[in-house]
Amino acid sequence: MAKVKIQGSASGTGILTVVAPVTSTNRTITLPDATGTLLTEVADDAITLAKMASGTDGNIISYDASGDPVAIATGDDGQVLTSAGAGAPPAFEDAAGGNTPYFYAYSSADQSVSDYTNTKISCNTEAEDSGGNYDPSTNYRFTVPSGQGGKYFVTAGIKYVTSGEAIRQTFIFIYKNGSIYKDQDWTAGSESGSLNLKKKTNFISHIIDLAATDYIELWGSCDDDEDGSPSLRGFFLGYKIG
Repeated sequence: MAKVKIQGSASGTGILTVVAPVTSTNRTITLPDATGTLLTEVADDAITLAKMASGTDGNIISYDASGDPVAIATGDDGQVLTSAGAGAPPAFEDAAGGNTPYFYAYSSADQSVSDYTNTKISCNTEAEDSGGNYDPSTNYRFTVPSGQGGKYFVTAGIKYVTSGEAIRQTFIFIYKNGSIYKDQDWTAGSESGSLNLKKKTNFISHIIDLAATDYIELWGSCDDDEDGSPSLRGFFLGYKIG
C-alpha cells in the first residue's frame, strides 16, 4: 500500500496550514503519480494548447472591459472582425459596402440670392443618403461619420438664372469646414455680357481628403449686368473611394 508522507522544511519558521473547504460531502484528492512540485505559480510559456479548455470552432479569444478573457462568437461566412473601440471586445460584422458612405441631394426650388455674393446652396431634398450623414433641412452639408475618414469623390452642379439681365460671371464652390476648398468659375468674356445669356450651369468635381467630423457644403455666386437678384438651384453628391 502506498503511503502519504508530510515532511517539514529544515529551514524557515513558517507554519503551513491546510484548511478544509466548507462541505458536507466526502471528497477524494488523487495525487499524480509523478515527481515534481504540486502547486506553484505557473511559469511563463508553461500552458500549452493541450491544457486549454475546449471551445467552439472559429471563436477568438479576446478581453472585456474588466480585462477578463472572453470568447468572440464565430461570425458568418464573409463577415469581418471589427474593432468596437477601447474597452470593448471586437465582433464579427458584415463588411462595409463599396463606396459608402454616400449621399446625393438637390434643390427642390430656385433660390434667390444677392448679386455677386457667395451663398450656400439649399440642396434640401435627399435622393440618396447611406448613413443619414447629410443634413437636408438646416445646414445642407455632409459630415463624415466616425471611422469613415479617407478620400471622397465629390461632384456638384449649379444652374444660374437671371430675369432680363445678362450673366457676366458664375462661380461654384466646394466648402470644407466653412472655407473654400475648391472652386470653378465661368466668365461671359466681357463685362457687358456680350453672350447675353440668361441661364448657365456650372459643374465641379474633386477628390477630397476628409477626416471624421469634417463637413462639406455647396456654395455658389452669380454676377449679372444689372446687379439684380439671380436664382440658383443645384445638386450635390459624394461618396468614399478609399
